[in-house]
Amino acid sequence: MPSSVPAGGAVAPIILPTNPTQPYGAPKPGDPGYSSYQQQINQTAQPVVPPSAGTTIVDAPFGSSVPYYGGITSPIAATRTAGGGSAPGDAVGITLGAFTLIPQLELNVGVDNNVFAQSASLGTSGSLYSTVTPSLDLKSDWNNHMLHAVASGTLGWYASAPTQDFQNYGLLVDGRVDIRHDVYVTGAIGFKRATEALGTPNVAFAQAPTVVDTLPVEIGLYQEFNDVFYQVGARATRFWHYDNSLITSSGLPASSRDRFEYAETARLGYHVGETLDLYLAPSLNQVSYVNKVNAVGQERDSTGSILGVGATWRPNEFSVLEGEVGYQNKVYETGFGSDSGLAYSLKGTWSGYAPLTLRPTITRSINETALSNYKNYTSTIFALDYTYVIHDAWTLAGGLLFSIADYAPADGTGVNPRTDYFMRGQIGLLYSIKPEVQIGPFFEYSHGSSTDPTGPSYDRQIYSIRLIAKR
Repeated sequence: MPSSVPAGGAVAPIILPTNPTQPYGAPKPGDPGYSSYQQQINQTAQPVVPPSAGTTIVDAPFGSSVPYYGGITSPIAATRTAGGGSAPGDAVGITLGAFTLIPQLELNVGVDNNVFAQSASLGTSGSLYSTVTPSLDLKSDWNNHMLHAVASGTLGWYASAPTQDFQNYGLLVDGRVDIRHDVYVTGAIGFKRATEALGTPNVAFAQAPTVVDTLPVEIGLYQEFNDVFYQVGARATRFWHYDNSLITSSGLPASSRDRFEYAETARLGYHVGETLDLYLAPSLNQVSYVNKVNAVGQERDSTGSILGVGATWRPNEFSVLEGEVGYQNKVYETGFGSDSGLAYSLKGTWSGYAPLTLRPTITRSINETALSNYKNYTSTIFALDYTYVIHDAWTLAGGLLFSIADYAPADGTGVNPRTDYFMRGQIGLLYSIKPEVQIGPFFEYSHGSSTDPTGPSYDRQIYSIRLIAKR
């Protein structure tokens, strides 16, 4: 189930892999037929196609995108590559001994007609802007064990609004140690800097946005017995916040938002067949703030639990989808009582029709809030990224997103419940100068509204030219 993430982060959050290895039920080192299986995976895991725009519209900076590395869009899809294997032949990637390195660079130049995400009645400000997104993806080509590292960043400049300039970056290292063919240990550690962009959920207006640093750590154990498997894990994330300007009275200062988040997860499942797994997924979580009493006298430490069920479906060699649904409960130690509700998620990649690739992201969860008058907010996101190879060198790319933020009033504040709505759409046409280089125009439209007069109310249009190069 999804956990809380930095409010409105401007880059896609680092998502720690829960199972960075072969698909459930696949042959493992030492099993009969493993060699032929590995050869098949290496031939199909990364088909030789022109690099796509790699858009990840969820939490991506306005007017930009976030690359997905080596054709892998999620921890679920990462299970398709045994041992982190590389693509053969003329696929992207540079062989470095027992590793494959995939470098990528994305450049955007365009115009944003509403940089501060303000309503027309307050006056809008437009600006020329540019972004640069370099990335390096390094993964092992070993038959046993796995080591993987991703480093990326997005730098943004606004000619007429320098307070909105941002420098986001991150590093993730994850791996797997095979104890036996049916037992392995996973681990991951990362660092991410993100900017809470104006016009995104859970962001109080400020002239210069708040910056968030996160340090996630995760460890897990997986074992299977014939068609039954289990997985247990633990993770911890440290959050640091930095206010770059005076926030509004409704927002919490950075010192009141610094915290630790912990989670203990379990998964007990059954291989129904070669393409389908079903499982139970209970978990516990805790939130502990560095300053136990915040700037407005509130205590927001809490504990919670999720009881969920899920399924992993692999309809073909290029597609994998994983979904969960359950009940989430959050109990505060002092003052705020409890909150609960339905939680669900769906993520993965579908390529049932060869020219078309769809990457859905559907989540619902209770998250920490940056607003002092509310104790939390329930985030519901429906998003879909897509790439479609029209003909030869021409590719259609983009994404659609609809997000709802439901805020629960804090006890004693007297405010009414509040709901914010966000819509965002992006479409672009890319021409492949050569298989590793694409260029083309993009258009993006976003809209924000709220049931509260202090909430978002804006329309935003962005026109840009994008250049993407991958080796």
